[in-house]
Amino acid sequence: MKIHRICALLLSLLVVPTAQPAEGDLKRAADRYLRGDFRAAAELLEGIARAEPGNAEVHLQLGKSYLRLRRYNDAVRELERAVALDPGSSRYHLWLGRAYGEKAAHASKLSAFGIARKVSQEFETAVRLDPDNIDARFDSLDFYLEAPGLVGGGRDKAEAEAREIAARNAARGHAARARIYCKDKKWDLALAEYERAIASAPQASEPYLVLAEYLLERGDFPRAERVAGQALGLNPASLEAKLLLAAARVSQGSELDAAAHALSEMAAGPLGDADPSFAEVYYWLGRAYAARGETAAAREALKTALQFDPDYAKPKEALSRLEGASLR
Repeated sequence: MKIHRICALLLSLLVVPTAQPAEGDLKRAADRYLRGDFRAAAELLEGIARAEPGNAEVHLQLGKSYLRLRRYNDAVRELERAVALDPGSSRYHLWLGRAYGEKAAHASKLSAFGIARKVSQEFETAVRLDPDNIDARFDSLDFYLEAPGLVGGGRDKAEAEAREIAARNAARGHAARARIYCKDKKWDLALAEYERAIASAPQASEPYLVLAEYLLERGDFPRAERVAGQALGLNPASLEAKLLLAAARVSQGSELDAAAHALSEMAAGPLGDADPSFAEVYYWLGRAYAARGETAAAREALKTALQFDPDYAKPKEALSRLEGASLR
C-alpha cells in the first residue's frame, strides 16, 4: 500500500537554533506539512532557506515538501544542497536517492537511465554512512530488485541486502526475504516469511502490519482484518494499523460506519512520513463512501486522493467504476 515506510523526522525542525521569527515559521511549516498543505509548507521553508542558506535541515524539509508537490527538479536541488552541507548524513543521502528515483520515474527513458545510477549511489552511500539505517537498506533492496544491472540493479545484490537486514533485525529480515519472493510471485513462500517475522517478534506491531498489508493486496480480507486488529492491539496509536483495519472492512463491506469514521479522522491529519499517505487515506475513504451508497462524497474523496497523487491508479479505477455505475 505504501512504496516506502519512512521515519517521521519533520518535527526535528523544531529544535534547529534560529531567530525567534524563524522558529515560528518552522513550527507552522511542520504543521502544514503534517496536515497535507505541502504548498504552504514549501512557501514557509523557502523563506527560511533564503534567510539561512547554510541550514541543511531546512533544505531537507524543503526538498521533501517539493517531492510531495511533484516538483522533482526543485526537490533534487534542495536535497543536493542538504548533502553538500552535511555529506556525512545518511538520512540526507537517503532522501536525495528518493528524489532522484522520483525524477527518474517521471523522466524520458534516456534521461531516466542516467538518473537511475544516482539513485543507487545515494542509497549505497546512505547505507555505508549508517549500516543500521534499515530504511536505506530496504530502499536499496527495492532498487536492486527493480532496476536492470546496467544501472546497478541485480538479484544477487538484493539477496545480499536481505541478509544484511536479517543480521540486524530478524523480523525485518524475514520481511525482506518475503519482498524478494513477492517479486518472483512465489506467494506461499512470501506468506511463510511474513509469518516467521511475527514469530520472531510477536510483541512488535510492525510484522503484523506488513502481513496485513500483504493479505489485503492478495485479497484475503477476513484475515487481513484480524491481523490488522492484532497490530492495533499492540500499538493503539498506529495509524497504519487503523488504515489497514478500515481497508479490510471496506473491502468486505462490513462495519462501514466505523471504517469511514476512522478514515475521515485520519484525513484531517497529522500524517507524517511514516504514516499512510493522504492519497491512500482519501482513496479508502472514497471506497467507504461508495460502499455506503454515498456517491457524491465518494467521488469527492477519490478526486482528492488524485490531487495528492495523480499517478495513483486505484482511485482512478474506483472513479471509473463510479462513473460507469451512474450511467447504468
